[in-house]
Amino acid sequence: MSDLSAIVLCYRAGDEISAVLEPLHRQLVASGESFELVAVANYWPGQDDNTPDVVREFAATHEHVVVISETKQGAMGWDLKSGLAAASGEIMIAIDGDSQNPTEDVVRMFALMRDTGADVMKGLRIARYDSLYRRFTSVVYNFLFRFLFRTRGLWDINGKPKGMTRAAYEAMTLKSDDWFIDAEIILEARRLGLRVAEMPVVFRRNEQRESFVKPAATIEFLRNMLARRVRARR
Repeated sequence: MSDLSAIVLCYRAGDEISAVLEPLHRQLVASGESFELVAVANYWPGQDDNTPDVVREFAATHEHVVVISETKQGAMGWDLKSGLAAASGEIMIAIDGDSQNPTEDVVRMFALMRDTGADVMKGLRIARYDSLYRRFTSVVYNFLFRFLFRTRGLWDINGKPKGMTRAAYEAMTLKSDDWFIDAEIILEARRLGLRVAEMPVVFRRNEQRESFVKPAATIEFLRNMLARRVRARR
């Protein structure tokens, strides 16, 4: 069992995923901690997506890399759950593979979680350079989330990296297969009385591709929030 599992969600990153995996692996080695790098390269059949091949080639030349490459049965939440299930670290930290979060945030969050004793930690985007649409969607989503669930002291529910201890993960019941997984982690942590902390991060602009968060995702967020709120009242 390793001290740190760094989980990278590589979906459709293609050749660009090397720009995340290479520096992150170097930083993990330099940290001196025992680690594994879990690269989640799940895919939809029939899509022109070379990400699984790129990730496997990377793993063949780097130590302590675990590759998850399965036919997708869900969206981002399903990929994250795949990575968490495969990870063996005492602290697990997930990051997207699109270079919007600096890779050094992983080791930084690991050290901060260990120093503070937080059970769950997430990024708090204090500077954002993504699109106006993404920023507007985030503000609306976070306002509605705080209104429905009264999560005082927390903002930027979808912020990454996302970190949790193994004990926290094993105590949670994570069901979401879509974008709501970020919110579900926070709600589960609150239900269990876990300590949740935030780490300020910078969120870069994605220069490689358009965001996967489309207008339909806003409706998905709202539907999931309302469904969770209704269940909580029962």
